[in-house]
This record gives sequence, C-alpha cells and structure tokens, in this order.
Amino acid sequence: MSRRTTITNINSLSKVKKNLDHLKKKSRKLEKEINGIVEKETFTEKEAYTKALKKYTDKMNEVLAKEEIKDKLEEKYDCEEKIYNIFDKVKQTYTKAVKTIMNQPMSKEEKEHKIRKLQNKIQDALVNDEDRKILSIIKEQMRNLPYNNVKLLC
Repeated sequence: MSRRTTITNINSLSKVKKNLDHLKKKSRKLEKEINGIVEKETFTEKEAYTKALKKYTDKMNEVLAKEEIKDKLEEKYDCEEKIYNIFDKVKQTYTKAVKTIMNQPMSKEEKEHKIRKLQNKIQDALVNDEDRKILSIIKEQMRNLPYNNVKLLC
C-alpha cells in the first residue's frame, strides 16, 4: 500500500470518527431532551403512581403480616415440600427401575417399550388434568422451536 493510500485511509477513518462522535453527542443530547420533556409532562402521573404503589405495597405487607396468612403460607410451603419429596422418591425409584430394565436380557426395542410404559404409568399417577393441559401446551410450543433435542421426562 502506498503512502498516499495510507494517508487517505487515515483521513477517512478520522472523518468517520468525527462523524460518529458528532452523532453520538447529538443522540445523547436528544435523549436528555426527550427524557426531560417526558418527566415534565408526566410529573403528576408519576407522583400519583408512586403514591399508589406505596399504598398498595403497605397494604399488601399489612395483609401478609396477619397470623391467618402466615399460617396459610406455612401450610402451603409444607405442602410444596411434601410434593418435592414425593417427586424425588419417584425419580429415585424410576432410576432404579430403568437400571433394572437395562440389565435384563432382552432386545433394545423391548427395553425401550418397557421404559415408555413405565413413564406413562408414572405420568398417569402423578399428573392431573390441569398439569396435562400445561404439559401439552409446553410440548406444542417446543415443537415450534428451531431445535427439537429437548425431551420432557413427564
């Protein structure tokens, strides 16, 4: 590359830099102006929103502080803990069952059939109609994804 070409390239880059700097400065200035106008025009609404949000938060905290609610929350957490324990036990039992099936002297297709059958029985036992609706929606959405390598264990 000649010296003249190098100088031209440097001058071009310098012009690009100046142009970018000018545009960035102008963009920041316009953003500040827009934010100022929005704040000025919506000051009353923002104050009302802030007061309403504080009032709502205070009321919600007041309701959540009641003994009745605390008791219900504790009971809810206890139920959820029991649900997780059940699922953990089922998962452990399922893993053992799959290992047992895989160690049996049968064809790969028979093993896969037995595992699918076991999965279906577990799903029938653990999943209610509401959960099935949710799962079918998830499965349908996953079919629309650009990749299909995700497998639900339900």
